[in-house]
Amino acid sequence: MDGSARPSTPCRPAGSTAGMTAAEIDPHQSMASMGIRHIDHVLSTRVLRSAIFADLIRRAAAAAAGVRVTGSIRPDRTADIHHYHRPNLERRLLARSVATVHHDPRDSDPWLGLGSFLPRYREAAVVHCLNSLQRDLLAEHGIRHTVVVPHGLDRALFPPPAAPRAPQAGRLRLGIVSRRYANGVKGEARLEALLEHLDPGRVSFVLAGVGRWQEARLLRAHGFQAESFERPPYRLLPEIYRRIDALLILSLFEGGPASLPEALGSGLPVLCTRVGMANDMVTDQVNGLFLEGQAKSDGARLMALLDDHGEGLARLMLGAFTRAAAVASWDEVFAEWRRFYLRLVG
Repeated sequence: MDGSARPSTPCRPAGSTAGMTAAEIDPHQSMASMGIRHIDHVLSTRVLRSAIFADLIRRAAAAAAGVRVTGSIRPDRTADIHHYHRPNLERRLLARSVATVHHDPRDSDPWLGLGSFLPRYREAAVVHCLNSLQRDLLAEHGIRHTVVVPHGLDRALFPPPAAPRAPQAGRLRLGIVSRRYANGVKGEARLEALLEHLDPGRVSFVLAGVGRWQEARLLRAHGFQAESFERPPYRLLPEIYRRIDALLILSLFEGGPASLPEALGSGLPVLCTRVGMANDMVTDQVNGLFLEGQAKSDGARLMALLDDHGEGLARLMLGAFTRAAAVASWDEVFAEWRRFYLRLVG
C-alpha cells in the first residue's frame, strides 16, 4: 500500500470495494435479515487439504449468527453466497461470488501462475485481498473490484500486552513460525546464508512448524542454540511467542503470513522481507525491520539491535507494544466479510 492509501491504524482491515461505504452497509446488520441464509466456502479439491482453511471456515461459521456456513469441494448451488478459496481450479464462478487471494500473485511457482487466476477474479463479484500488494498488482490487470481485509488473530489467545517486552541480557532470540516447504519459498536458503553474519554467542532460535527440525539441525551445526516444535497445538502458540524477542520472516513470497498478526498483536517486533501483509502492518524502525534479503547487510542490522545494551531492540519492542491493540481480531475481520457479503445482496 502506498503512503497515500495507508490506513489510519496500522493493522485494521483496509480498503473497500467501489461504492461500499460504512454509511451504506452496517457490518453488524444481520445477514439472515438481508436474505443470506447459506454461505458456501468452496475449496475446489480434496487433494490439497489445509488445516488453515478448515480453521478459517470454522471461525467464519462461529461468527455468522443465524447463517449456515459450509465448506465444499464442488459449489453448493443452493447457497446464497459462494466464497472461493482456490478459484484457479474452477471453470467458472457462480453469481454472488467472492474470491480470496491467499497467495502472492508474483509467486514464480507454476501452480500459482497468475494467468490461471485472472479469468476467475474477473468473474467474481468481489476479490478479497489480504494485503495492498495483491490489490495493486491486480489493479495493473484491470481488476479493481477488490477489498483488502487481512488475516486477524484470536484475542482470547493473543490479548494486547499489558506492558512492553524487554531485551534479555544482550541476547536476541529469533522465532520462525511456519511450516517448511521443499521449494524454499519461506526463505530457507536465505536463513542459511544469514547465519554466517550472526553471532551464535548472542543469537538463538525458536522454531515452530512441520519440518522445522531440519532448520534446527542446521542451526545447531552452526553453533546456535535452537528449540524446535514440530506440531505445536494452536493453543500453545502464545507460549512460543513468549520465548522469543522478535519474529523472523525471510519468505520470498507470501499472502499473509498468519504468524504476522499473531506476533504484532502480542507486542512482538517482526523482522521481515517486504512480503504479504508486512507492507501494511510493519513500519520500519517502529514495530519491526524490513530486511532486503542480502545476508551481510541484514545480519549487520540484526546484530546492531543489541548495540548499547539492546537499545535498538528495546525501541522496536516499545513500538510493537504501542501498536499491538490496533491489530485486527478475527471478530473485526469477519465484520468486514459481512460488509462485502451484504453488498452482494443489497
